[in-house]
Amino acid sequence: MALHYNGTTIGTILVEQEFGDIKKKFKLQIRQGNCLAVIIYVRKATPEELAKHPEGKYYHQLHTFFLDEKHMKNIIKDYGTLLDPMDKVLKCEFNMYYKENYKLLKYFVLSGYKVTCYYKEPKKK
Repeated sequence: MALHYNGTTIGTILVEQEFGDIKKKFKLQIRQGNCLAVIIYVRKATPEELAKHPEGKYYHQLHTFFLDEKHMKNIIKDYGTLLDPMDKVLKCEFNMYYKENYKLLKYFVLSGYKVTCYYKEPKKK
């Protein structure tokens, strides 16, 4: 199965990672896809990346994905938490307009993350 996701961001996660003495914060996007959720890191492309691929202004890096609730349950059972222990989760926000977030919320809370929920309908095109 190939992993696909679309442009709909249903939530965000702010994580901090330590690299020796250096701490970096990353804002991850939770996106809709052909699974329960796809979590990606999006950043602007560097000049070198733009030179190679002028059509791509942003660089998307897969952080993790969740196939379904069973997958999430197994991750927590095996590792104790949904995200990599290297990720210090600072903030999670879910837009409860999207039904996937009701399933995600349960397992994020089981992992010990504090989640802020809000409800906002997407703008109609």
